[in-house]
Amino acid sequence: MSKFGVIVYEGGEFEKANLLNLGDYVQSTAAKQFLPRVDEYITREGMHLYNNDTVKMIMNAWYMANPENFPPSKKIDPLYVSLHLNSSIIDKIFRPEVVEHFKAHQPIGCRDNHTRDLLISKGVDAYYSGCMTLTLGNTYKRTEVSNEVIFVDIMHDSLTLKKLLKQPLRLGKRILTGRIKELVVRRNILQKYFDDEVLDNATYIDQMVPYINADEGFKMADEYLKRLAAARFVVTSRIHTALPCLAMGTPVIFVNGGFKTKVDKCRFDGLFDFFNRIDVDGKGESSINFSFNGDKIGMNTELSNKDLHVPFANELIAKCKQFTGIDAKL
Repeated sequence: MSKFGVIVYEGGEFEKANLLNLGDYVQSTAAKQFLPRVDEYITREGMHLYNNDTVKMIMNAWYMANPENFPPSKKIDPLYVSLHLNSSIIDKIFRPEVVEHFKAHQPIGCRDNHTRDLLISKGVDAYYSGCMTLTLGNTYKRTEVSNEVIFVDIMHDSLTLKKLLKQPLRLGKRILTGRIKELVVRRNILQKYFDDEVLDNATYIDQMVPYINADEGFKMADEYLKRLAAARFVVTSRIHTALPCLAMGTPVIFVNGGFKTKVDKCRFDGLFDFFNRIDVDGKGESSINFSFNGDKIGMNTELSNKDLHVPFANELIAKCKQFTGIDAKL
């Protein structure tokens, strides 16, 4: 009988930093829904150390803080879909044994075109799969709609003044580079597109949370997804909030601004077209790629998502079911 593992974010640097991105457990929840059971939690940064019974594992993740820890143990039978290799580690991860590992498990499904092109340049058969979180509508249903409007980490790389005051060196650097003006840009953008009733009554959420163990992480992700599924609409600059909303049918607007580095931008190549977006350029000027009635978006504004993601979601669901041999259920 096959055994199954799922990626978690425990111990090591995660615990030391006392900080986790809840989006990581949203990603693992997307994989977990296709497993008949979970026999092993395997932390992303320690997959090379795994030495228990062989497990099948869906390998959707951001790789990685410690590229020297890749490839994974040979006791992990991987399905590579929704893989992201960040531009910050490509000089360290593409060692000969890593390239051979990818070739042994090709074709490799990639979350973004950037990762696909990197792998192809190394002679690996790779394709754009989209993100596993696009499959979450297979489990989480929008059966009831609340009055809650949720804003999650708008232009989060700009940071809030409260966060910058806790990081004086970073604050000083942003004053010197002129990025401090992003604080005003964020406020102006929100006031330009949303009316006062929305801004005054919205729930503002931070996707970064204090360190938690895997069981708590999955529980928190489950509660978060159910809350998103029921929201009137969601506004965010977090892809692992926006993509699940698409999957579940919750109207969502992605605010594309404040991402200044290649490390940030490479993650989005191939995903942006799925979203209704507010695009903010380096000068703080903005534009939108969707329409709505009225001058500003209010509590009762009708918003509809695009459906460009649907073929990718269906293909991911089919691949994962074939790999694990079951229908998707938590």
